[in-house]
Amino acid sequence: MDSALLQSLYRYCYCLTANPAQAEDLLQTAIERWLKSTATPTNVRAYIRTIIRNQFIDDCRRLKRVDFAPLDDNAPALLDESCLEDLHIQQDLIEYLFSQLNAAEREVLYLWAVEGYSAAEIGADLGQPRGTILSRLHRIKLKSATIMQAQSTQMIGGQ
Repeated sequence: MDSALLQSLYRYCYCLTANPAQAEDLLQTAIERWLKSTATPTNVRAYIRTIIRNQFIDDCRRLKRVDFAPLDDNAPALLDESCLEDLHIQQDLIEYLFSQLNAAEREVLYLWAVEGYSAAEIGADLGQPRGTILSRLHRIKLKSATIMQAQSTQMIGGQ
């Protein structure tokens, strides 16, 4: 395990928790479980991410902090995944958008934007259908567009 892997796993934890202290605790717990484990995974990064995700879900259930949003099966799917890549948003806008997303959306956004996974790869990693992942990406796109529009309206009104 090297520093780059630890940093990547910390960013993943932070993406789920949106809190630096909780992210550090989550990462420490996951690494402890990985070290105590007798399994020898072929992909250590994916194995530890699974431990992190499961621990996060357990912690949320224990503290009853999970943001459950109903999945709308009839929601339009994001047909072109490159739409979000074309958005150029300032850092403070990204931080604000991040704060407006629930844990499931932050996780999908992290895996898609930071790790570079496709919707199919994210679906396989999370054990969810590709359509669900595309739907989440679509909702993220709609939220970001709404925030961008509100920000531009504020800028025009403030001038």
